[in-house]
Amino acid sequence: MVTVNEAKQRIYSETVLNATETRPTTSAAGFVLAADIAAPLSMPSFRQSSMDGYAILHSDIIQKDVFLKITGESRAGQSELQPLISGNAIRIFTGAPVPDGATAVIMQEHTSVQSGQVIIHEFPVPPGKNVREVGKQIRQGAIALKKGTYLTPGSIGFLLGMNVQVVEVYSKPKVGLLVTGDELLKPGEPLVHGKVYESNSAMLIAALQQEGISDIEIKYAKDDFQSTVDALEELSQINDLVLATGGVSVGDYDFVEKALQEISAETIFYKVRQKPGKPLLFAKRQEKLFFALPGNPASSLVCYYEYVLPAIRKITGRTDMFLRKLKMPVKHAYSFDGERDEFLKAFVEEDYVVPLDGQESFALRSFAIANAIIYLPVTQNVISEGDLVEVHLLPF
Repeated sequence: MVTVNEAKQRIYSETVLNATETRPTTSAAGFVLAADIAAPLSMPSFRQSSMDGYAILHSDIIQKDVFLKITGESRAGQSELQPLISGNAIRIFTGAPVPDGATAVIMQEHTSVQSGQVIIHEFPVPPGKNVREVGKQIRQGAIALKKGTYLTPGSIGFLLGMNVQVVEVYSKPKVGLLVTGDELLKPGEPLVHGKVYESNSAMLIAALQQEGISDIEIKYAKDDFQSTVDALEELSQINDLVLATGGVSVGDYDFVEKALQEISAETIFYKVRQKPGKPLLFAKRQEKLFFALPGNPASSLVCYYEYVLPAIRKITGRTDMFLRKLKMPVKHAYSFDGERDEFLKAFVEEDYVVPLDGQESFALRSFAIANAIIYLPVTQNVISEGDLVEVHLLPF
């Protein structure tokens, strides 16, 4: 049995980056750049007005209420403009090109118009006022985004604004999912005494999709050894990562551990000193990763967030592998006995974190409203209201 930190370290050590692929920038959100991107052009590529108003020569404004003749207009998208000469002004709009000769833009709120002339009520006017110079955001040839950048919607907009139409990114893994248990019914089937509806697969698929993984294969295995071996072998052939839920404890019908040995997967660790989720198994065969998760739903989801998600994030190039951590005061006192660290389903409010009712490993109702997990090491097994605890924020 390993500690929580030992388990995470071993997963980190055994996980390597996935292959790279070229994707259209429009479909690259949620991926991580596998190479630097140099700016193919300056942004902006022309002098641009940041306000609606009037383009002027700042040197013409020698006092308040100077009159200038309005000689033209510059709209967004306009490509041909006459140069501005002293004594004149050009009506201009936000995002429009600043004409040659103009050195500033006066907001229309600081002007008035009379008989074809604009009166400038502002003084003094520094050069460059309300003008976005060429390359103010980025210069052509400079590194726009570095390798390892996680692409957000803002990243996509930034890249397409420079006409970067394709990017090289780390591929998302293909994931195989094995569900075991003769007691399981599929949703929609008639309820039979002694059986339960299977929800772990949909729960884990939803969590994987939240991480941008859509290539997911699912298989079901009966509670017998050969069925489990065959399913694991088939899933491992075409998938980078295989998750099994159930069949990993020490019962007479738990075959996943032995089945992984049968297909020559090396066990990196089995069992973690934690509650819930003790019977977690992590194995590897060449570059293929295997996680055997407990069958109890809350245990399975805790193990996904704390161990599987970090592995997926490292595979896909993310540097923020683990859930975001905070130290927050706890709303209610809590204590536990035993020699295992505990993970508590919790809800973060503005200034504190609330441990939720229903912490049992089978209980998903509390997970349905949780937005965080509290991590309590055995050295912090008694907490009082207001004590600081380590909080792991769930991804949304």
